[in-house]
Amino acid sequence: MVCRSLGANPDDLKDPIKISIPRYVLCGQGKDEHYEFEIKITVLDETWTVFRRYSRFRELHKTLKLKYPEVATLEFPPKKLFGNKDERVIAERRCHLEKYLRSFFSAMLKSPSSPLNIDKVGLTLSKYTVCEFSPFFRKGVFDYSSHGTS
Repeated sequence: MVCRSLGANPDDLKDPIKISIPRYVLCGQGKDEHYEFEIKITVLDETWTVFRRYSRFRELHKTLKLKYPEVATLEFPPKKLFGNKDERVIAERRCHLEKYLRSFFSAMLKSPSSPLNIDKVGLTLSKYTVCEFSPFFRKGVFDYSSHGTS
């Protein structure tokens, strides 16, 4: 595990966590067919990738908005009853989820009640601290498909 204190590089303080959703993949068959979004996470100099379904994003949002009021104010992409397997809808959802995750981390880095708050004395931000904050970001968790990150 690599740990480095914030402040070693001035650029790290501006954007210590970078997150993107570069693609999505269709998984499963028949009734179990669904899309999973590839999430690329970089904390300082550590990068990893996890695949998550939209429902896991919703669980993350619902769970953490109860603990952190800042999360409740973030715009979360709504659930769609129809067309949720349409390529155009999925591409749009990918963009919205990426924007959501960026806003989410921005809020958590600034929140005094968040363990990821960058103003905390002695905080060493790392892949470990992000994965401990929420299992959503941990490899091997929620992975049911061949595209999972086991």
